[in-house]
Amino acid sequence: MAKLAFDTGGTFTDFALLDDNGELHLHKVLSTPKNPAEAVVQGVSELLEKFSDAISIENLQVLGATTVVTNAVLERKGVETGFVTTDGFQDMLRIRNEGRYDLYDLNIKYPDPLVARANSYGAQERIAADGTVMTELKEETVREIAVKLRDKGIRSVAVCLLHAYKYPQHEQRVAALLREEYPDIFVSISSEVCPEMREFDRASTTVVNAYTRPQMAGHVANLQREFATKGIDRQVLWMTSSGGLVPSSRAAELPVRLIESGPAAGAVAAAEFGRIAGEGSVLSFDMGGTTAKLCLIPNGEPTVGTDLEVAHYQRFRKGSGFPLKIQSIQMIEIGAGGGSIAAKNPLGLLDVGPHSAGALPGPAAYQRGGTQPTVTDADILLGYMGTESFVGGSFKVSKDAARQAMAKLATSLDVSVDRCAWGIHDLVNESMSKAAAMHATDLGVDPRSLPMVAFGGAGPVHAYGIARKLGIKRVICPTGAGVTSAIGLLIAPVAVDLSASHPMGIDAWNMDTMNRLLDDLVEQGADVVSAAGVAKETITNRYTVDMRHVGQGHEITVLLPDRKLPKEEFLKQLLENFFKLYRELFGRTVAASVEVITWRLRASGEKDQVTRPHETHVADAKKGSREVYFQELGTYTETPVYDHYKLPVGHETKGPAIVEQRESTAVVGPSGVFHVDAHGNLVINIL
Repeated sequence: MAKLAFDTGGTFTDFALLDDNGELHLHKVLSTPKNPAEAVVQGVSELLEKFSDAISIENLQVLGATTVVTNAVLERKGVETGFVTTDGFQDMLRIRNEGRYDLYDLNIKYPDPLVARANSYGAQERIAADGTVMTELKEETVREIAVKLRDKGIRSVAVCLLHAYKYPQHEQRVAALLREEYPDIFVSISSEVCPEMREFDRASTTVVNAYTRPQMAGHVANLQREFATKGIDRQVLWMTSSGGLVPSSRAAELPVRLIESGPAAGAVAAAEFGRIAGEGSVLSFDMGGTTAKLCLIPNGEPTVGTDLEVAHYQRFRKGSGFPLKIQSIQMIEIGAGGGSIAAKNPLGLLDVGPHSAGALPGPAAYQRGGTQPTVTDADILLGYMGTESFVGGSFKVSKDAARQAMAKLATSLDVSVDRCAWGIHDLVNESMSKAAAMHATDLGVDPRSLPMVAFGGAGPVHAYGIARKLGIKRVICPTGAGVTSAIGLLIAPVAVDLSASHPMGIDAWNMDTMNRLLDDLVEQGADVVSAAGVAKETITNRYTVDMRHVGQGHEITVLLPDRKLPKEEFLKQLLENFFKLYRELFGRTVAASVEVITWRLRASGEKDQVTRPHETHVADAKKGSREVYFQELGTYTETPVYDHYKLPVGHETKGPAIVEQRESTAVVGPSGVFHVDAHGNLVINIL
């Protein structure tokens, strides 16, 4: 079956087409930030037209990753949203959890809530933590709220009542009443979006879902209509933040779970490319036009966490953003991509990012209106990226325009243009190497022991420099590095992650209650996964639980033993799993009772494999040469330029060199030796 994947990024929209013959075709177009669907439709149309003879349209499956949800939150471009909670808790979004990300900042600030205080309402009801109904739901108060929302023209509302994660009956009735009085409103209830403990985190997640839902629903519907005109009638499958694909209906209802979809697809691909290159654990490095992402992939699988935070008031300061209780591949973001703008800071020093030129106006070299120097401009001036071979030569860039923009910054810093360009390149490498070292250290791993899988349009350009700073000796740049996230969509399984908070102490364990909870999650998971075309008998279920010592404030996620085991053996293995992980994380164990807080299920279909064997009989791979700057040599040097796709398998070549793909460029410094393996990966060994 043919598959067509697209990944909407901040600068480019990437495509990967697997035709009916198993051939992989890659494509890239500039993103259209004002209407992301335009670039998607353009790229899909171009691929279908070019490869129509190799595709059965009626069987074509389209897969997508998008920044629509992320951008709506970061740029405050979601819809006006309402918030309904238990009466008396209308200020929950402002009070937050009373935590402080900086204890000593007397003027500490947080991002303004996505819901205005005037649009926060209280429903008269109250259910206690043990399920006792303290106050019956007064339905007239909800009907009054619905009228106010309709009169204000509010299109979406988030409902988060106390303890609804476990006792959702009042939330469900509130949703029914709101829809009854205001049929056109989008209603997101916390017991469906995030049925987990901790009121503020649950409310924050539900609000983000409501804030972005109309836009995502419109985006999904628009693309489905456009694809239908081309004869594609199957639901699009969308990548979630945890690395699984879900059908359009699910994506439109729960957009908050797609907030890291593109980077998640990249991590899935990096794990697969590392595996076929013979590596168990790798460091994934994804650098595109707007940001860079680093992800540690131990034992071939990205680590999935249960918490995420977005829209930080202070960049990279945990606790300064909106917490989201969703499962997401753990990675760190550095605000430096190819389009990141370089500038002089108030101290007179060079800064790069976090502001980006994006796709429009883009870097100065694009000649689309950008006048400020960016990382891409610096890389072009240093010779790392060719002006005639950019995106395979289909997109012309100007070295003179890059130099003109760089000259202004260089003059203000009182350095030469070339010194300024190298400063930008090296500063980005330094920032990312430090972030990678911290990320690996936090997870108890020595980064020097990990090979790096580098991808994204700018990843292979910077990988050599970052690897040298980290002490990494092997860099893998996969075929199609510039569109790797799109390739990751072809590999990823259809999968859904579900959860439910229901505290249960080990001392009061009830196997019947556990099985009832898990069976309910299994049924929900099967409904979602089978809706994407996966046969129910092929679905795999993986169970985990969030556990802690009684009285602690945070949990760790532990693998659940086989449910069929006798109770005594089951609990013995569960405690062994808990104490083993606890000791690894904290270096000790605690003599206190243990409890499960949240139950989790990942229901998934089978993972696909996408390989692109490298040709063994090829022509001369050398395309020419150009002047390239290498700090190791302290000067520009005439450097050979090779075509990645024509390099013979296994033949080692000494750097310095530039290796060009259509979608990206790899820089190999003087200390590097490179070859292409049988799968088409460019492997750089650093001496």
